[in-house]
Amino acid sequence: MSAIFGVVNLDGRPVDGADLDRMSAALAHHGAGGVRPSIRGPVGMGLRTRCFTPEERLERQPLLGAGGSCLLVADARIDNRRELLGMSPATAPCGDAEFLLRAYERWGEECVDHVIGLYAFALWDARARRLVLARSPIAAPALFYHLAGGTLAFATMPSGLLALPFVPRALNEEKLADLLVQSSATPDETLYRGILRLPTGHRLTAGPDGVKRHCFWRPDLKREIRLARDEEYVEAFDELFERVVSDHLRSSTPVGAMMSGGLDSSAVAVTAAGLLAERGERLAAFTEVPREGFQGSVPRGRYADETPFVRAIAATCEPLDLTLVHTDGRTFLDGLDRLFLHLEQPFRNTSNRVWIEAILAEARSRGIDVLLDGMQGNLTLSWNGSGLLPELLREGRWGRAVREARSMARQGSARSALRALVGQGLRPLLPTPAWLAVERLRGRSSGGADPWRSYSAIHPAFAAANRVGPRAREKGHDFHFRAPRDSRELRYEALASQDFGVYSSAFRSCFGVDLRSPTADVRIAEFCFALPEEQFLRGGESRSLVRRAMAGRLPPLVLENRLRGLQAADWFERSTGVRGRIAPLLSRLEQSDLARRALDLERMRLLVERWPAAGAPDDSVMLDYNCVLERGLMVGSFLLWFEAGGAGG
Repeated sequence: MSAIFGVVNLDGRPVDGADLDRMSAALAHHGAGGVRPSIRGPVGMGLRTRCFTPEERLERQPLLGAGGSCLLVADARIDNRRELLGMSPATAPCGDAEFLLRAYERWGEECVDHVIGLYAFALWDARARRLVLARSPIAAPALFYHLAGGTLAFATMPSGLLALPFVPRALNEEKLADLLVQSSATPDETLYRGILRLPTGHRLTAGPDGVKRHCFWRPDLKREIRLARDEEYVEAFDELFERVVSDHLRSSTPVGAMMSGGLDSSAVAVTAAGLLAERGERLAAFTEVPREGFQGSVPRGRYADETPFVRAIAATCEPLDLTLVHTDGRTFLDGLDRLFLHLEQPFRNTSNRVWIEAILAEARSRGIDVLLDGMQGNLTLSWNGSGLLPELLREGRWGRAVREARSMARQGSARSALRALVGQGLRPLLPTPAWLAVERLRGRSSGGADPWRSYSAIHPAFAAANRVGPRAREKGHDFHFRAPRDSRELRYEALASQDFGVYSSAFRSCFGVDLRSPTADVRIAEFCFALPEEQFLRGGESRSLVRRAMAGRLPPLVLENRLRGLQAADWFERSTGVRGRIAPLLSRLEQSDLARRALDLERMRLLVERWPAAGAPDDSVMLDYNCVLERGLMVGSFLLWFEAGGAGG
């Protein structure tokens, strides 16, 4: 897959080749191939290629099509190659970008409704004098753009755009404020002023009739699959899931998997291992575990060490080779300049960065360039069915709701039937004022005007200057993060908005490893959205679909586990270990005008001075030291990197 870039002068002016050379140089770390951009009058396109599939080696992008009138560059892996345009597996092999080009020749802009896979592409249609940018739904490669003065420029990462002399190199302070408080008020804006993000499942067209953006992935959330027997749901899921995992296995190197002891990544791993075994191959699985002897406190309902579960999986899945990855001595402050070079923004979950990078480095050292994971599976195949009780109550099916609540109590997923019925059934249906009152009684909401104060390192004056609260209200953002009443709407909105494309593009660039998520595949998502909620919560058993589907493939220890794994369980211990590095970093931040204005450095310094003697990661410690201090230091370090010339400086 590739880093793509280009410039289109919508007023017909010829493109300056020097601009494309600058963009190519700025994205050089994304790949060595495809270094000769193509210029055709008012449009110029290029890419930097790193190959992960055999077919990618066949590509010679940019591609010309439609008699020379179309020019395309794409970062793509197309999964419905067999079906697309009626081509059979026996057809002569060709690259994935060619499938996109042929699809456009046949369906025009609506080609995105027919192509399944991961892609971000740019296509210039000289006949219509129109540029089309598009990103696939959910887990698409990144794509950014800048529009000004009749010129539209695009690139996989902001640095490709910042290399252009007409794109300002300045931070967007409103977006910085929104990032610090986790507001979605500016979903398409980036930390770079004048650079926008094309959302997943969207296409943008620019031509004589202006610039238009369209969301093409909005599944019918009212559609419901109704089958005669419960077994048929499992059979239908099994068939689809095996096809999806098989599609994700297409690789020119051995394939590995990030695997926890939970249901999502383990379902992916055992399915992939079975498919690979049919080819005489094996699956390397990598699991992060805390340091040996770790005895830190773990929140109720969670567990810290995946070892017993993943070893049980490896013992029952013969083609799977397990590696336990320890991250002793590594911290969230290590290698930040290298991280920012590739990611070009702060890493949101500071603690998880350590083990993710450790697994990527281990895989790459073994010649594994493709890793499967179970990202976002909790919204698809292992959805917990939390929408069932509200649905039953809303429909007046109280008897069924009471029976399900009693089953939940017997299964241990609720303390009592009454708690399940009230907390999981009635509470989501309350009007917002009543819901907030209940949350305050439960200690979940302070009810204050600035709810982000508990978890954000933002300076109050910076929040006020950037109108964090008013802008959020104008855009409908809820700082209490109340889920919508419709569980399908909740899952769709989460999948559509949780854009991990920039992370996957950055990891490919930094480690040469392509992360793939079968659990976030659009086919899996649409299938799971259409299933009745009772297929996910049955007889008090949450995540029922995947438990039934994996029976006989995952060991009972995993299938019957009701606890959730705690990623980076030793995060506080790590932070304590680098406490001596934090004070000097805070001193550096105090020398930065932007960091002083954006971050509450006084609060952060007080947290360091009052460091808890015991490292029990209760809620208050998590909020203060993980959310406020670690994330504040991550953002502050990014600001220092940018001010020192990072991202095109």
